[in-house]
Amino acid sequence: MGLFDKFKAPVAAAAVPDDLDFMGAIEAHIRWKVRLEAYVSGDGAEKLDPAVVGKDDLCALGKWIYGPGGVNYGALPLFQSLKETHAGFHQCAAQVIQSADEGDTVKASEILSRGCYAKHSNKVKAELARLSIELDNSEE
Repeated sequence: MGLFDKFKAPVAAAAVPDDLDFMGAIEAHIRWKVRLEAYVSGDGAEKLDPAVVGKDDLCALGKWIYGPGGVNYGALPLFQSLKETHAGFHQCAAQVIQSADEGDTVKASEILSRGCYAKHSNKVKAELARLSIELDNSEE
């Protein structure tokens, strides 16, 4: 069994899994940068709403954080840090979209590549990996 295998759970349409697919969550955050780059450059076909993207409880990770993850792991300092970082990630992603919508693609690109988005994105991925390892080690 691989490091992340025991955390993978199939996700039904509206269900929130008790256990998070940590690698899937990391991959989803990697894909966000591609989506936002396409949005800023005007190459993307989707319309992103900063008011929706800025909410940290609508994505699969957010639903897990505010649901079973919080119930099961909310007392862990690393979980609390992930929760805060994830909220910051969504706020920064919303800033990228807002800047692009206002026509300031230079600012949007800066936030995305070197600003708060880059910082929060990297930290979310690192904290997800560390939390996965911490939970894996606690069950041995």
